[in-house]
Amino acid sequence: MSTRTPIERTQRIATTVETLAEAWAFVMAHIDDVGPDPSVQIDPVWSRPFEADDDAEWPRHFSVVVSGMVEDPA
Repeated sequence: MSTRTPIERTQRIATTVETLAEAWAFVMAHIDDVGPDPSVQIDPVWSRPFEADDDAEWPRHFSVVVSGMVEDPA
C-alpha cells in the first residue's frame, strides 16, 4: 500500500484550570506541540460544589484544548 500524502496524527492536549490567565499559560506551554496550524479552544464551565446548597453560586473554571495535526514519522 502506498500513500499519496504524509500520514498525520491528531494531537489534542486538554485540561481544566481555575483562571483565564492559567488557561492562556497552558496554551502557550503546549502550542508548539501540536503542529504548525494549531487550534485553541477555551470555554468557561461551572461545576456545582458537592457541599453547595441550591442557592450557592457555582464556581467558574475554564476548559482548555490545544490541538492540531502533526506528521507521523512512520
